[in-house]
Amino acid sequence: MKTLTTILLLAAVIFLKSTSPAADGVQKSPSSLELVLIDDHVVFNTATNISMEMIFRNVGEEKMKPYDLLLGLSVVWDGEEYGRDPKQFIAYNGLLEFGPKSGWRNRVSLSDFLIPPKLLTSGRHTVAVRDASAGSNTQTVFIEAQK
Repeated sequence: MKTLTTILLLAAVIFLKSTSPAADGVQKSPSSLELVLIDDHVVFNTATNISMEMIFRNVGEEKMKPYDLLLGLSVVWDGEEYGRDPKQFIAYNGLLEFGPKSGWRNRVSLSDFLIPPKLLTSGRHTVAVRDASAGSNTQTVFIEAQK
């Protein structure tokens, strides 16, 4: 009976230690991904041709898969977030993964996201990208009025 009690006490201690916040010793940073819009194209003729260059920066310790990052992106257009259009095929022929403390460049097209066409009007707009763990800087773009 004494052995059973000892085993139960050890199991309880192990359970409590494994569920305590300090159990990991080192807490992981909230995000190992930084998203940076770097495009210098400011004025677009039509709303259907807006694409921007961006950098995915891996500031963590684990490898990342670019295709998965592309699938997880959303666009923030004038302060509202819009997800990827599931009907749009992502043409990707690049890296399978990229390592820690490195970056990867790619272009993102707004036509790949579910932004309502009525919001893609001429004038000044802001755009950013976001994924589950990180958001990018915001850039201002202009869509020229159709003549």
